[in-house]
Amino acid sequence: MTLGFQQVSNSIWRLEIKYKVLGLLSSPVSIWLVRTGADWTLIDSGPPETGDQVVAAIARLTVSQGPRQILLTHAHADHSGGLSAVRAAWGTPIICHKAEAPFINGESDYRFLPSKNPLFLVARNFMQTAWGIPVSKTIESGESAAGMAVIHLPGHSPGQIGFLHPHDQAMICGDAVMNLKGRLSPPFAAFSQDPNLADASMRRLSELDYIHLLPSHGDPILERGREAMLSFLGYPAQDKPMGRW
Repeated sequence: MTLGFQQVSNSIWRLEIKYKVLGLLSSPVSIWLVRTGADWTLIDSGPPETGDQVVAAIARLTVSQGPRQILLTHAHADHSGGLSAVRAAWGTPIICHKAEAPFINGESDYRFLPSKNPLFLVARNFMQTAWGIPVSKTIESGESAAGMAVIHLPGHSPGQIGFLHPHDQAMICGDAVMNLKGRLSPPFAAFSQDPNLADASMRRLSELDYIHLLPSHGDPILERGREAMLSFLGYPAQDKPMGRW
């Protein structure tokens, strides 16, 4: 089947890819292309086994221009496994949070991460990371990338980040929250180093100003994304004011 990007807002396109978790269960994961003027930015690259299909889908949408940069939400295999294919096609620089860079450039591995979460201590042994690919630049919360605000959302991984697109009022949130069968859900505990931090990151999402919530797993929640986030966390909308980036 030919993969293709679908437009979800004025400047953002989504590509959903099937990914086999630990080689067994099939789970969809989304990656994103964001247009800024004449340039394109890729957010995440999908799993390693679909790298060539992702490159072909990017080439079709961008008329072979390719992305100017790759922003990574985090380095889990379903989000970063296609990096080599995209870099081979366009030589695209990779940008991620400084706490996530070691898992891309090969300095560290998720399997070595300490955790108080017993499920993660088992699952980390099956997590493919350490791609040995150079990171061109690291970014932190509060900075800007492709016209979007960078939001640090740790817990699922140390350097997970999301991207708030102010013009489109869209929040690309990585795995900070998932939309499973039409219901919001925390990230899978077995793949989250620090569930308490992951919980705090979900609450951070409730403080931001957006209407579209774009998770990596599950369908986008359009027009009522922040409302859905507030409801999921048990906050009445009028009692939860928006905070700063």
